[in-house]
Amino acid sequence: MKQRMHSTITLLSLLLVIMFFTGCLAEPIQFDFSAGPCDESIDPMNEDNLGIQKVTWIDNTTLEVTAIVAINCAEKIRGGTYEIHDSTIILKYDAPLCEECVFCLCAHKLIYRFGGIEKKDYTFTIERYTP
Repeated sequence: MKQRMHSTITLLSLLLVIMFFTGCLAEPIQFDFSAGPCDESIDPMNEDNLGIQKVTWIDNTTLEVTAIVAINCAEKIRGGTYEIHDSTIILKYDAPLCEECVFCLCAHKLIYRFGGIEKKDYTFTIERYTP
């Protein structure tokens, strides 16, 4: 019985080591999101001002992406998240829609920061979501 238990533990340990070195147990990506207040110096009606603005690799595993979105002046950005599909990163921001607001647009700068991410050429999209 002791020998069987020892063999099982040894096998599980070996599997964990193999999974770690093959990337199956890679460290999770560290993620940070921030949204600035309404920036009146940015024209939210000009499409060139909106979307992905800057992609910066800080080092080989740290990526920072800056985007600008236009939302109604009465709406607030509550948070952000992301999805990675192959080499596409979908940046998401949570800004519940204001149903009865007077039309007014305001530009907000969003910063998505990833740590522990594989350095490669990603494409980016940005979309609004409500959880």
